[in-house]
Amino acid sequence: MLLEMQRIFYEDLRMEETKEQVSNETWEDEEDEYLARAVYKHMNLNEKAGKEVWCPICKQGELKEDCHHIYCSPCGLRLNRDDEVNLEVLRNRLDEAHSDHLDQGCRLKSKFCVETRFDLAALYITCQGCNMFELVM
Repeated sequence: MLLEMQRIFYEDLRMEETKEQVSNETWEDEEDEYLARAVYKHMNLNEKAGKEVWCPICKQGELKEDCHHIYCSPCGLRLNRDDEVNLEVLRNRLDEAHSDHLDQGCRLKSKFCVETRFDLAALYITCQGCNMFELVM
């Protein structure tokens, strides 16, 4: 009788372990699925975030474009654009200007300004530390 009770006890114990394993596997599968969805959603958000170009003057507004201008509503920045010039070109030029400044070895924060010469508004990058004054667009 004692042996029979021991056998039943161990069978119950094995059944409980099996149920726990199934429960853990189900929970892990659900967690994996949740994480996969979260990563996918984050990647989609990053794709959208990567397309934005923030205003280099006020650093608060997102630059927009129409058929004639690239502009920032909060600070009033307005640059004329040609057929070849768009936000993507401006983003690349801003990246190049920052890289050029850092490549010179200067670690001070550069600034951007708009100057109008000969009735043309142009965006420049400046730095007082290294005397940089370069046309961006």
